[in-house]
Amino acid sequence: MSNLLNLIQNENMKIYRRPRTWVMMGLVVLIPLVIAIILKSVNSDEPIVSNMLSFMNMASNLTVVVFVFSIVIAAEIVAGEFTWGTIKLLLIRPATRSKILLSKYFASILFMLLMLAILYIFSALIGLLFFGNSGDANDLSLLSILEKYGFATIDLFMSLTFAFMISSIFRSSVLAIALSFILMFFSGTIMQVLKAFGYKWAKYILFANTDLSLYTKGREPFMEGMTLGFSLTMLLIYYIVFVGLAWTLFKKRDVAG
Repeated sequence: MSNLLNLIQNENMKIYRRPRTWVMMGLVVLIPLVIAIILKSVNSDEPIVSNMLSFMNMASNLTVVVFVFSIVIAAEIVAGEFTWGTIKLLLIRPATRSKILLSKYFASILFMLLMLAILYIFSALIGLLFFGNSGDANDLSLLSILEKYGFATIDLFMSLTFAFMISSIFRSSVLAIALSFILMFFSGTIMQVLKAFGYKWAKYILFANTDLSLYTKGREPFMEGMTLGFSLTMLLIYYIVFVGLAWTLFKKRDVAG
C-alpha cells in the first residue's frame, strides 16, 4: 500500500509542477469571477442572479470546464510517458505495471475532484462577495447544489475513464482528447436522433445512462422502461470494460521498441 501511495504522490508531483496545471486551476476561479463581474455590472429590475446560491447554481454549469481540463490530464498521463520516452524508466521500478497504471488513474481522478472542489468553493465565495446571501433562493441550498455537482461527477468520471483507456491503449493523448470531446459534445444530439428513429437498443449506449438526475427530479428517462437500476448496471458494465481493456493491454504492451 505504501508503495502505491508513493507512486500516486509521484504522479501528483508530475501534474502540479507544470505551469499549465496552475493555469487550469486559475481559470476555474477566473471564469466565475468574470461572469460575476459582468452580471453585477448589468443593471436590471429582475437580475439573473439574486444571491450567492443562485450564482453557485449558475456556476455549476461550468463543470464543462472541469471536464475539458480533466480530460487533458487523463489523456496525457499515460500517453505522455511514451511520447517523452520515459516509459522504460518508469517500468524498471520494482512496482508492478498494474500499480503504476493505478497510480496514474488515481492521480487523474484526484485532479478532477480537486477542480470540482475549487469550482464549488470559489463560486460560493465569489457569489457571497458580489451578490450577498439574502434574497429569494428558489428552494436552492448548498446541499442541493452539491447534489448537482454529484450527478455531474458521474458523467465526468466515466468520460475521464474513457480518455484514460484510450490513452493507455493507443498511447496517443491527441486521440484520447479528440474522441472524448467529440463524444461529450455530440453524444446528446446523436442520442436524440436515435431516440427519434425509435431505436430501442440506444438505451444500452453509455450516454443514455450518464444523467442519473433524471431519476430523482421526476423527469422521464431517456427511453421508456429505463430505471435507475438499469442505468447503474450499464455504467458498471462500461466501467469494467474501460478499465479491463486499459489494464490488460497496458500490462501486455511491449515497450522495447
